[in-house]
Amino acid sequence: MSGTRSSQVLFREWRGGDATSGQVMAQRFAHWYYAITTSRLGETAGRVPCETSCAQFGQGIVHVTEARDLVPWAHKIVQDQLATAGNRADDGDEPNIYTGNQRPKVLLSKSRVALPAEVALLEAAYGKADKTRVDELAAPMGGNPLGVLKARYRVKQWLRDNEGVPFEVAPDNPILDRKPLPMYESAKMATPEEEANFEQWMISDIDLCKDIAEFAHFAIALRGGLPSEAEVASQIVPKAAPDDPDEEEFGGSNAGIVAAVGGVTVVGGMVVLALIVLATAAFFLYFK
Repeated sequence: MSGTRSSQVLFREWRGGDATSGQVMAQRFAHWYYAITTSRLGETAGRVPCETSCAQFGQGIVHVTEARDLVPWAHKIVQDQLATAGNRADDGDEPNIYTGNQRPKVLLSKSRVALPAEVALLEAAYGKADKTRVDELAAPMGGNPLGVLKARYRVKQWLRDNEGVPFEVAPDNPILDRKPLPMYESAKMATPEEEANFEQWMISDIDLCKDIAEFAHFAIALRGGLPSEAEVASQIVPKAAPDDPDEEEFGGSNAGIVAAVGGVTVVGGMVVLALIVLATAAFFLYFK
């Protein structure tokens, strides 16, 4: 049942003495922080901002008294960390477990052979093409932005089915509410306020956070542009086996992403819940 309750409901329950709700809430915010920081900076560069955000969340949550203030307060934490770390990567080609330890640009270039229209659309939408060009490429797939979202999921499906990329979120029929997703990943939302609103909305949908996190390195690679076929041929290397194929949880292993402990402290006759968030080296999925 906790998965269907909003963060605000979990917060109220935690404030009322329910330590289990506090633990679920902490895990939810940790997943959210992971999705935001990894999408913007990549796994390596996003590690410190994510861990620091989790730590500050754990330290400061006891001072938040109103449920309506929870998400804006928590979002300000990660915004400040991102501002210090560089805000968003313009390019990258970092392999990780989600890429089978292959470079994401190589994988995307392979998918370009099988799905030329879809990858061309993603290259335009995430890259430097103007809106007119993106609209033109998206028209056969349902227009912009829905066509871009469809192309994104078709590429995810192809990478999952043909390259063994362990994507969990790749629906045949995209959720229409997620149409702004490619604009967020490509840093093309109209205003900083629109981007902030989207990030705050993400906390209400952990499946969306997972979708963003598992495609993060591919989105960053698309932002910088894909190599030519000749360049791809020189970069292809055999896939390496993952260190632990059983670890497939979003944002960390069963013990990893966050250890959240709901404790009870009595202060002046009042029961005050203390939420301790421990960010560990296992915080990141397969981070080595």
